[in-house]
Formats: sequence, structure tokens, C-alpha cells
Amino acid sequence: MKICAIVLSAGRSKRFKSSLPKYLHSIAGQSILDYNLDAIKKIKKIDKTQIISNKENKNFFIEKGISPFIQDPIDGTGGALKQIYDAKKLSSDYYLVILSDTPIFDYKILNQFVNKSISSKTDLSVLSQEIANPHGYGRVIMQDKKFLSIVEENDCNVNQKKINLINTGIFFLSKKAISNINLIKKNSKKKEFYITDLIEISHQKKLKVNAFQNHGLPIQGVNTKPELQDLEDFYQIYLKEKLIKNGVRIIQPDTVYIENNVKISDGVIIEPNVVIKKNVNIGRETLIKSFSYIEDCNIGNYCQIGPFARIRPESKISNKVKIGNFVEIKKSSISEGVKINHLSYVGDTLIGKNTNIGAGTITCNYDGKNKLTCKIGNNCFIGSNTSIVAPVKIGNSAYVAAGSVITKNIPNNQFSISRSKQKNIKKIFK
Repeated sequence: MKICAIVLSAGRSKRFKSSLPKYLHSIAGQSILDYNLDAIKKIKKIDKTQIISNKENKNFFIEKGISPFIQDPIDGTGGALKQIYDAKKLSSDYYLVILSDTPIFDYKILNQFVNKSISSKTDLSVLSQEIANPHGYGRVIMQDKKFLSIVEENDCNVNQKKINLINTGIFFLSKKAISNINLIKKNSKKKEFYITDLIEISHQKKLKVNAFQNHGLPIQGVNTKPELQDLEDFYQIYLKEKLIKNGVRIIQPDTVYIENNVKISDGVIIEPNVVIKKNVNIGRETLIKSFSYIEDCNIGNYCQIGPFARIRPESKISNKVKIGNFVEIKKSSISEGVKINHLSYVGDTLIGKNTNIGAGTITCNYDGKNKLTCKIGNNCFIGSNTSIVAPVKIGNSAYVAAGSVITKNIPNNQFSISRSKQKNIKKIFK
């Protein structure tokens, strides 16, 4: 049995008011499209994915290594299926049809929908859900628990507008059902073909039609910037509630921004006004203090980060490390027990265990052309306001005097001082 996922993304997003296609806008640091592609990849029964796009947005997909089918002209969701069917691009037994601007945050919803459709031997099934405010959505019409049709918002009568069961835009079609796609007719008002018209045709052809209701995480489409913001707010609440249930303490969650694809262990405490971006891994019992900005890095157990700290991509912070206020770490490896308590920049540097970095220390890692590296050993003391000009190596248990500019290697157990000699000059002015 072959199942193909079809992602409809040829719409021009006129209401969204953005030069960037709406499905490339992000929610919690991940594009709307990528949520759906990730969900599809996790469904083992799906062995092929086909993207339908337009000419203008073709290159967005090519840059991701995807060769889309181009819908031309843009004539609706039904038109997209008509064109790809007529182009003889479809050869599977079943088709999961989803919308690129409707993010699926939980792949299990799609997986259950696919399994129910197959096990019930349904030719056409739609994923429905109940929502408090159905305005703008097509209404799913049921009678005696039987799925009759979908009526679009503009075509609803007064009673139908009161129905809270809506169409999510997700369909599962057998090859029998999709073979009738050319029987749908263009809508006289919008001059487009609607995939929903295939429901009536399937009834007429005596095919099995069903609607399965989503009881999981709500599914909501995005047509405007306010709707995008609503989804961002919803998903932020979902992510943080999930973390809190797993043992993370988030003080004033409304002030904390967390992106998708982060791992935060139990016992972690996150103070107000913290930003944690994607690909961050934070170990147990670590404290993230206010106004810290953390992205694409690993932080160990029992650490203290911030306040006002910035941890940049590709940084590795080991256990029991203290990164204090106004400290920036970039692409560096900080070993266990290191203290960098205030006002420092550490870039492209390896720091050994139990080393103390004094206030105002800077690793000068850029020579105007290349990024260069520093290595600081175990149990070192780097005095305040030290500049370490890469590339240099500072040995174990070395001591660097405050205010030094280090341009040469320092052996193990050596004291180094590099600064101008102090001169005291008698004042000549009162």
C-alpha cells in the first residue's frame, strides 16, 4: 500500500501582507511549512511527499532540495489536485492532503487520522474539529452521525453558521476518490475549484465518505498576521505548560520566549524575561537568570547563567559553570567549574576546569580576516580587564595579572604580566 502526502502551497497570501510566503513565517522559531513536513516524515506509512506551489515561490522549495509541482493557473485547492492528477504525477493508493499554512504541531493527529481512514476503508475522509469561534471556516454538516458535506463560510445559511464543527482542510483520499477530481466544477463566485466539492461527487459515486474529529491539539490555519500571532501565543503556552509538567520551573511564563526543538531537564529554573531559541539543551538543576539570551548550545547540570548573559551558537557549557551578568559566550567550550562572572566576551575558546575569568576579560578572536582560537588550561586565574589575543595557549594553573594584553603562549604554572609600567608624575596644575 502506497500513501502520498500532498502539501498545497500555491496560494498567493494576499491577506497576509508580506513578501515572504506565509508558510515560511515561523512559530516558535520553526516555519509553518516545516512543522507539516516534519509531521509527514514521522508517519511511517507515508512513502512519498508532493509539494504543489506557484511560479513565484518555486525557488523557496528548490533551496530546501524540494522540486515542487507548479500550479498554473492558481485556481483553488481542487484546481491544484486537478492539475497534478492530469499531469499523471499521482500513482499511489491513498493521498493525505494538507495545507501549508495550517501547522500540525503534533504528528500523532495526522497519524491517527491516516490509520482511522485506512482501517475504516474510507474513500474520502476529512479531519474536523469543534472550535468556539468557527467564523471563516467551512462547516462540516452531519446528520444522524453521517457526514454529508462541507459548506464554506460565505455559502452558509443562518443555522449553518451556528455549527461549531469545522473543516481543518486536511483530507485523506483513495485513488478511487481522486480519480473523480475532474468532475468538480468551478465555483461561480470565486472562479476556483474547491476540493470540498469532491465530497458530493463521492456520495454520488457510492464511495465511502467519513469525517473524523480531532480531539488533540487544536488545528488552526493562518491567513493574517493577527492569526499568526494568535498561533504563536497558543503554541508558547503549550510548550511552557509541557515543560512545567515535566519538572521545569518557569517564573512568570508570559515573559519567557521558548522556541521549538529545545530540551530542558527537570529541576531547571527559568527567571522572567529569558529567551531560549531552538537547539538548546539545558541540564538538570540549572538556573537561567533574567534577561539571558540563549541559542543553539548545550548547557550542563547545576549551572548558573545570567542575568543579562548571552550564549551564542555552538557553545558547550559543562556542569557547575557560572556565567554572570553581561557575559557573552560564542562558539566556545567551557569546562566544569569555570567562573566567568561579569562583563566578559569569550569567543572561539576552550577553557579548562575550575578556571576563573576576571571581569572585563576579552578574547580577541578576530584579526580582521579570520576567526582564531584560544586555549586556556585548568585551574587558571585570568585577572580583570585582560585581553587575550588569539591564537594563544595558556597552560594549566597559569596566573595572568589584571590589565594584561596576552599575545604569546604561557607555560604551565607561570605568572604572566603584560602592561605598561606605571608612572607617577607630580601635578603641575592646581
